[in-house]
Amino acid sequence: MNYAIVDIGSNTIRLIIFEIYKNQERNIFDKKYTAGLISYVENGALSTKGIKKLIRTLESIKRIVDLIGNCSFNPFATASLRNLSNRDEVLREVKEKLDIDIDVLSQKEEALMGNVGIFEDFNIDKGLTIDIGGASTEIVSFKKNKASEFLNLQIGSLLLFSQYVSVVIPKKKEIDLIQKKVLKEISSKNFKNTYNTLIGIGGTVRACGKVISELYGKDEKCFSLNELDNLLLNIKNKDKETIRTIIKVNPSRIHTLVPGLIILFTVCKYLHIEDIQVSNKGVREGYLHLRVLEGN
Repeated sequence: MNYAIVDIGSNTIRLIIFEIYKNQERNIFDKKYTAGLISYVENGALSTKGIKKLIRTLESIKRIVDLIGNCSFNPFATASLRNLSNRDEVLREVKEKLDIDIDVLSQKEEALMGNVGIFEDFNIDKGLTIDIGGASTEIVSFKKNKASEFLNLQIGSLLLFSQYVSVVIPKKKEIDLIQKKVLKEISSKNFKNTYNTLIGIGGTVRACGKVISELYGKDEKCFSLNELDNLLLNIKNKDKETIRTIIKVNPSRIHTLVPGLIILFTVCKYLHIEDIQVSNKGVREGYLHLRVLEGN
């Protein structure tokens, strides 16, 4: 039996098909669709065009899953649908058109599943994680495989791009405005941190690691606050090598990488984080184990 996990995000929708063998999952198929759902949100509601885009994308994904065969279909959504004022209408239309039920995760569920995913990558029993999405950011402090504290920020890489960036790469003034927004959001929360290292989940942190690795010859799985600071300074100064590297390393994230980097840098500086480690696993693997496998 294979398991198709469909992660409906604010910017991308991702299909990953896992094969389970001897209690270990193996990724046998991975495809990303850039749907940009957040760009179709008007006054808190997903527009008619946005709903059609979601339905068309899910229809394409369902066809692939059906062709592969012997596969369960498990779509879930995070802030992309969770924060919509017309969420019920969207879910109803998807159900009527495709007979698909989308599981909309709460912020707490999303954070918990992200933490479950990292335990396969890191042999640790306590720490701090961050997952920077398109429309929200989740920070979790955990001890012995259980979350001890949550910090949910209503900011994400694509949301900040839409609100503050006029072209593709933000200008110095726009970077400063994004930093002020992130700092205001995190300083409004009562969150105490005792760790020097942060484990990053998701595409934004992985992309930051790849850019730093390419520029400075570092390990993309581990980088420092100082390296993030240097990277952001080079972007502010419109350093050509840095901009070219961002475009080369991850062209599909050109517009969201810098706002995501600003979130990561500002959070790390505020929480006195010195080092960032990158996890290749996260919410999707956690969803597979907590919701799909344990639910069967």
